[in-house]
Amino acid sequence: MKDRYKDFKSITVTRGEGHVEVNNPTDYPLIGKGIQGAVFKLSRRRCVKIYWSPNGARKEAQVMKDGQDSPLMPTLYEVGDNYIVMEYIEGQTLEDIMLEGGITESLTANILAMLDEMKRLNFSRVDAVARHVFITKRGGIKLIDHTNSYIKDSPYPKRLLNRFKRLNQLDTFLDHVERIEPKVYDEWKVNLPDFFKKRQ
Repeated sequence: MKDRYKDFKSITVTRGEGHVEVNNPTDYPLIGKGIQGAVFKLSRRRCVKIYWSPNGARKEAQVMKDGQDSPLMPTLYEVGDNYIVMEYIEGQTLEDIMLEGGITESLTANILAMLDEMKRLNFSRVDAVARHVFITKRGGIKLIDHTNSYIKDSPYPKRLLNRFKRLNQLDTFLDHVERIEPKVYDEWKVNLPDFFKKRQ
């Protein structure tokens, strides 16, 4: 990585209530922050995630290293004690698409493929937060925020379905799932019955 990017190390990220606190003396724009860290855009193709805890950086870096052969995973460029430099993803989040009511059958098929790929990668959390799922300009899916991918035990996409429900997109999504992958639909119906009560 070119030296001109190194001044991001002057950015400090500390633990806060609900999300991290940031002190950014650079011109790199803040593009997201959460419980573990904050993300800054370095260039058209790169961004850096800075963590309040080196342990968080180590955990996410390991998941990303293990998954570099996966189409879901952003390219990993550099790992430091408390940061990761990775690919900057251009695209629309699944959250935004949900808000627009644009859950199509083809997008549902891609989401199901994403969940299958998470299983292939041996993630213990086969689930995602909608704002962490990016639909690229070419229609592919990229997944960010992997700190807990090997830690949290979630074999079914409960958080994802709950977000569909809150945004009144659940029935549309499940209709697509039932047509595309009826076995998956039946498995979810048994293991996540609360999402199917009104569909009996």
